[in-house]
Amino acid sequence: MATRSSISLHAAGMLLAAAAAGLIVLTQPGIAAVGLGTLTVAPVAALVLVGPARALAIAGALGYAAALNWAYTSHFSPVYSYNGVIDADPTPTAALIVATIAALPAAWLPIAARRPSTIALWTIYLVGYVPTAMVPIYLTGSLEAVLPWELALVSAMAVLGAIVRLRPPLIEVPHLSLSGFTWLLVALGVLTFLYIAATFGLHPPPSLSEVYVTRAQFTALQVGTAVGGYIVPWAANVINPLLMGIGMAQRRLWLVALGLLGQMLIYADTGYKAVLFSVVLVPLVYFALSRAARSFGTLAVLGTAGILVATVGINSRPGDWPIALATRTFATPGHVGWYYYDYFSQHDQYQLSHSFLSWLVDSSYSVDAPLLIGSVYFHQGTDANTSLFADAFANFGYPGVIVFTVICGFALLIIDAVARGRDARVIGPTLAIAGLSLAATGFFTTMLTHGLALAGVIIALMPPVEIRRAARGGAG
Repeated sequence: MATRSSISLHAAGMLLAAAAAGLIVLTQPGIAAVGLGTLTVAPVAALVLVGPARALAIAGALGYAAALNWAYTSHFSPVYSYNGVIDADPTPTAALIVATIAALPAAWLPIAARRPSTIALWTIYLVGYVPTAMVPIYLTGSLEAVLPWELALVSAMAVLGAIVRLRPPLIEVPHLSLSGFTWLLVALGVLTFLYIAATFGLHPPPSLSEVYVTRAQFTALQVGTAVGGYIVPWAANVINPLLMGIGMAQRRLWLVALGLLGQMLIYADTGYKAVLFSVVLVPLVYFALSRAARSFGTLAVLGTAGILVATVGINSRPGDWPIALATRTFATPGHVGWYYYDYFSQHDQYQLSHSFLSWLVDSSYSVDAPLLIGSVYFHQGTDANTSLFADAFANFGYPGVIVFTVICGFALLIIDAVARGRDARVIGPTLAIAGLSLAATGFFTTMLTHGLALAGVIIALMPPVEIRRAARGGAG
């Protein structure tokens, strides 16, 4: 008798074969309607082959792709075309093919959040992969031009999805008691708060229209600090979110308040909108894992599509924060990612010459890749950061995309290993923030500067299951 896993793999193979057939059909001129029918039938086929959960995830991914198509063509491009967010009016056939490629990983990504890596994986997919896969067709209008990049991206997501399904290694690390772990987080939260306040000052939070002024002032101050470039992101991405998560788990509002206060200080000093967004993201991920961990992936994709539609529907005038934030989140990763691919397909690649291989490789450039791309394509001092996929391509081309993805996958597998038995509600928001970081910057920057490695160390010290038991017992 065939096992459940073998049936699932067989069904997934049939789905991918059907998608490939659909792509072939779509390449024939004049039958875009047939392609639209193929996309409509795909969730129905999934319902029959792999069940309602997977079918809903695929349908949600297709809906998200449709929502992004609508938002980009109807709102992002008309408002921000002056900044390069153009609509080259691709054919419906080309747009459908790209939408299919964007939705494909929903056929194999884990839906249930049984491991922390699942949370990071869906965040990378929703904010990093889908925009990076979809936006280039609107910038170029040419399927032939973007298809090699699209295939590299979907291959990377397939590799990432395969690695995180492996059995994590058995890693035993001595952990702290519940009270010891809690007070460790409190100490780290207080110390980083005092350091940031003493180094960068206490300021009122800037409005969203003033964040770039605040950011420029922070960058100037940061140059003169020895460790500020690490302390600030470590506090914002790891320490404060963990404080908020453990506070909610233990029902101790003062812990939540301490983490929240730390995030607001960082936003006031840096103007980083991602830090402000994390104040909402942490409780959202916490409650999603508390109430719907088995359908986390489906909930994430449907929620992201809903947020996109709701945010864009509020207003679309230049300068208004909803459209600016939506464009930054859902269009910029693909916009800048394509520029990386376009430039480094024709010029020398970095080969980590501006990173830890600087002693071995001579660089062809005097500045880092974000500043280079900013100066070439935006003609100003823009720090054009991008996803782990585009950063990998900037360093080693197509092989780099796969190799960096493999390394990232095994790093997430290590996180799964040290997080075995820990309360996913507490550590889940930190992994979501790590996913956002990987969607906006390179892997090694996320590991070191943005704190993913630190998160792994702190998670390893966390006591298994005790937090959940304390919450159920009404500790507080």
